[in-house]
Amino acid sequence: MGTEEKDQEKHQKDLEKKSEEIGGDNKYRDILSNVIHEGEEIFKIKKRAMTLSAVIAGLEIGFSYFLVCTLYYLLSGKVEETTIYKLFSLVYPVGFVLVILGKSALFTEQTSVLTLPVLNGQRSIWELLRIWGLVILGNIAGGIIFTLFISLLAPNLNLFTHETMVTIGSHVLHRDAWIIFLSAIVAGWLMGMLNWLINSTKNSLTRIFLIIMITGVIGFGGFHHSIVGNIEVFGAFLFSDSITIFDYLWFLFLVLFGNGIGGAVVVGLFKYRIFESNYSKKNKYKKKSRLKNKKPRN
Repeated sequence: MGTEEKDQEKHQKDLEKKSEEIGGDNKYRDILSNVIHEGEEIFKIKKRAMTLSAVIAGLEIGFSYFLVCTLYYLLSGKVEETTIYKLFSLVYPVGFVLVILGKSALFTEQTSVLTLPVLNGQRSIWELLRIWGLVILGNIAGGIIFTLFISLLAPNLNLFTHETMVTIGSHVLHRDAWIIFLSAIVAGWLMGMLNWLINSTKNSLTRIFLIIMITGVIGFGGFHHSIVGNIEVFGAFLFSDSITIFDYLWFLFLVLFGNGIGGAVVVGLFKYRIFESNYSKKNKYKKKSRLKNKKPRN
């Protein structure tokens, strides 16, 4: 066993020791330990394998986009447009079910997972940013490939048109920057919470229900998910004269940053700080008890 593996094992044992000392809610401790262990296993994956997994995730998540466009094309002119956008929540989760249960590397699903080993002292910020970079690039590349493929296939199968792609992308893009950013934080928060909830159960049906529930909320609320949004806006960019490459890149920056904050800070940091706070309080209580019980010398 190498020095690095020994260090990681030591950190895991320290975490388990802290958990035992805290007592209280065993379920919370178990989830935290599982998430940190999952994050540590992701860090161990080789660069090439991680990049390929991220590209696959970008392709798979495209099926959410495919179904959203198809639903819009079928209902456009028959149902009020506002209602159609709300109905997206029925099909939006499909790509996420494929990605998450298939264990592909999706940026938003891994933000809080990868943050926790850093907070626990097992990994450095540099290692975190490096693996985020690989996953983001792979997700974006996979999404672009899917967009190019489906833009050729869908019109020929009468599934939807290029105009549909422009409408969907414009609906996502044409918001003030601060709205997109805050919306992305909410989406990242929900995705981070999804990973936390998934680690609370081993049952596949329960996991599918959780994925559908959380990503359905994202779809219903129209919150901005960076990897699905990449496909939506890039698809509109391909066939719209009014959407520029700058619009696309600026959108990507806002949603990636927002999703990162929502997953890493709101979920990862806060969940870990709750654990650390409980540990500190328990230690203080123990020290006071020892001082109180210590007999004075004669």
